[in-house]
Amino acid sequence: MSVKKAGQILLKYRVMPEGLEVDLVQLEKGIAAALAATGVAKLNKAEAKPFAFGMKALICNIVVDEAEGNNDKVETALQGVPHAQGVEFLEAGRLM
Repeated sequence: MSVKKAGQILLKYRVMPEGLEVDLVQLEKGIAAALAATGVAKLNKAEAKPFAFGMKALICNIVVDEAEGNNDKVETALQGVPHAQGVEFLEAGRLM
């Protein structure tokens, strides 16, 4: 009898910096560290995209185990990242 391994979910979030002066590379490092500290999530990719009024936001692809069931820990971790002003959930999908 084989044991089925839980799948993984890809979560996509928009993380807005506090202002134009925020270094997005450092913000990305803070996001990766905060997610690693949760023990349930990992930053897969982050890409700077124009948002509004010359500001760029990071679009973050985050991988979590399906067994976690929700993204509360991820959102809490993202909201606690220094120089992150806002966090917006964009989409979720199952990784095969």
